Amino acid sequence: MDNIKHSGTVVKVQGDLVQVKIAGQSACASCQANSICGMTSSGDRIIDVKTEERYKEGDSVTLFGKGDQGLKAVWWAYILPVILLMIAMFITYYITDNENLAGAAALLVLVPYFFILRLANKFMKRSFIFTITK
Repeated sequence: MDNIKHSGTVVKVQGDLVQVKIAGQSACASCQANSICGMTSSGDRIIDVKTEERYKEGDSVTLFGKGDQGLKAVWWAYILPVILLMIAMFITYYITDNENLAGAAALLVLVPYFFILRLANKFMKRSFIFTITK
């Protein structure tokens, strides 16, 4: 699987933490998940990268990540929520035989999902690791 590669600019340096701003369309053409990722249609993103090397604000850098990280991100952000939505909808409809309630339950199940995902931010930062080079 190909590696993820984005060109970016260093916007902030705090010790061994470097914040890199990447443009959404800079390197998405080669990514397998680009059609469903949403990165191509959005603006700039700030990515935190831990590194031993020294950088200064304004440096042009290239971010690298493993190719499976893109698919893992698509799983957590798109595929799993749709699966949960469908399960909640079918179970609620089976129990109540009410389409409106099934639709509402399907949407409401996403609220705790994304809240839990937000709480798992530290875990996600450890599992999505990028490296940078000048």
